[in-house]
This record gives sequence, C-alpha cells and structure tokens, in this order.
Amino acid sequence: MNIVMMLKNEKTSVPSCCCHSMETALSDREHPLYYSSAYQEFGVQLSSKFEYSVLSFCGWCGSKLPTSRRNEWFEQLESMNIDPWEHDIPIHFLSSAWWEKIK
Repeated sequence: MNIVMMLKNEKTSVPSCCCHSMETALSDREHPLYYSSAYQEFGVQLSSKFEYSVLSFCGWCGSKLPTSRRNEWFEQLESMNIDPWEHDIPIHFLSSAWWEKIK
C-alpha cells in the first residue's frame, strides 16, 4: 500500500473516468475517493484528511487507472530549482496544467 500526502492548495477537479460509478463517487464529498489532478492519481482518502492510499485499479470496473505523474512532478520542480517543501509551488503545478502542456 502506498500512502501519500495531499498537496496543500491543490485545485480539485473530477476527471473523466473509466466508469460512471467512479465519476459519481469522486463527485460525492461524503465518499473517501480522491483524485489529484497535479499527480494524475486516484486514491482513498484516509481519516487524517491530508493523506490518501494510491489506487492502481478502479474499484468498480477493474480498469487500470492512469500512471501517476508524481515522480515527474517532483523532477520538473527540481529542474527549476524549486523545493516544494521549502518554496512556493507555481500555481500551474497545483493542477493538471503542468502535465497537459507536455503530453
């Protein structure tokens, strides 16, 4: 199980998913399912409210979910000499904007 921290100030969105059930769950604030557009990651939010367990497959239809861009996100910031723990993160890195430009 891979447990990771959520990004502070991340812009939330509901992506197109592999099935309607997952999209519905992501839209429901009472459901613990979480999507990070910055990392292109799906997960189950933990009780701490700032961590989630990363999912690799859809819990409803079993489809493989997109590959996380977490490592690429850190590499991009590092190439700009930005330490996300020490510096402000550029706003376009708080959403899918940074990786949509390079796909």
